[in-house]
Amino acid sequence: MGGDNISPIDFNDPKIASLPRILLMGPRRGGKTSIQRVVFQKMSPHETLFRLEATQQLERAIVDHTPLCRFTVWDFPGDYYGEDDENNYDNDNNNNISTGDSVFVGDNAATSLIFVVDAQDEPYDHVLQSFTNAVTRALELNPNIVIEVFINKVDGELFLSDESKYDCRRDIMTQVTDELTDAGVSPDSIHIRYHLTSIYDHSIYEALSRVVQRLIPQLPTLENLLNVLVSTCSMEKAYLFDVVSKLYISTDPGPVDMQSVELCSDMIDVVLDVTPAEDLEEDMVDPDSAYDNKSASVIRLSNGMVLYLKEVDTMLALVCITRAENFRKKSLINYNIGCLKKALRALAQPVPTTENGH
Repeated sequence: MGGDNISPIDFNDPKIASLPRILLMGPRRGGKTSIQRVVFQKMSPHETLFRLEATQQLERAIVDHTPLCRFTVWDFPGDYYGEDDENNYDNDNNNNISTGDSVFVGDNAATSLIFVVDAQDEPYDHVLQSFTNAVTRALELNPNIVIEVFINKVDGELFLSDESKYDCRRDIMTQVTDELTDAGVSPDSIHIRYHLTSIYDHSIYEALSRVVQRLIPQLPTLENLLNVLVSTCSMEKAYLFDVVSKLYISTDPGPVDMQSVELCSDMIDVVLDVTPAEDLEEDMVDPDSAYDNKSASVIRLSNGMVLYLKEVDTMLALVCITRAENFRKKSLINYNIGCLKKALRALAQPVPTTENGH
């Protein structure tokens, strides 16, 4: 994560300005900064209770672990929804940015607006009215902007059952529909995805994985490559994980089981934790990580399934789920993973340009 580097990042640099961006907006104490710190900066969820203060200024950071998944995260102060304001939300004196509607445009970069609602802070009327205002303004300026709602903090005594979580989501979806209708906007004309999230379980990683996938232009190609691998090797499922953030940036078109994703994520932790020091050679892709281009692991489950992890690119891991009987042809599986690896590296290469820029 680039936000902690000593040298400031120039967010006006065209290469950075053109990266996809995630805008985190919502009411104060909704959990925006906690989400960003837990997922992208590895802060313990319990630490966020006493280490984080309310965000006073816009905070921006770059996520650049693997060539296939690069984007910037914009964490806005609470109750800031893009309207012009006399306050300067920039926290970097060298990189002045304009507030107001321009935050939604994004220099033609793919942009995802995540609105974080505190599920424990009822009633939602005022918050959802502000959300509707922000959404309608954003879509006027950028019809391609992606809208996501994180119904956050669905943990604790209020949400002990799945039914209580689903009731909360249904309530918020109904109110959003009513607000949009009152604003003269047809709810059918806007595709909004709703995610139930908590930083205390895997739901926040699942939600952000789905958000990030929509920002990756090569996603259809990645899905097709994984689909070919799964069918060729008779696998049950395959995921591409950003090892650092533990978000999966792509999977095959088959249905996703959240428990299996969590299992794969835990496997990455195991690989990082148990790699012996003598294996850390000069070909390390990250001097601070035990993950390198030889990283691989096999975990056999009691239900007859096998988890197989292989490094496929810089900080990118392929995690496959297959039946034990289909894993016997491991050399064939490795050959096909090698083909996938070559395709991924070709996909990550920048497109060559001529002197005329074409």
